[in-house]
Amino acid sequence: MLEDFYHGNIIRSEHHCQNPEYQELAKKWLALSAKFEKTLNASQITMFHELTDTQGRSASIAAEDLYITGFKDGAGMIMEILK
Repeated sequence: MLEDFYHGNIIRSEHHCQNPEYQELAKKWLALSAKFEKTLNASQITMFHELTDTQGRSASIAAEDLYITGFKDGAGMIMEILK
């Protein structure tokens, strides 16, 4: 794993969640958003896309922060174990 990490073969940003519950929720989101968009006019669709893009960006930032925090916590546990 360390060699793969060193050579850039581990790219977590390209990882897609395989959790079945997540997959079902993603399908539901797509179906509901498509159905909802059909009820909107052009300016409302633009606003809806802006809202969902903003939520997606904020979720991505939060996920990155949690990933970094988890990595730091893991490293801290290793350091404590080695003491």
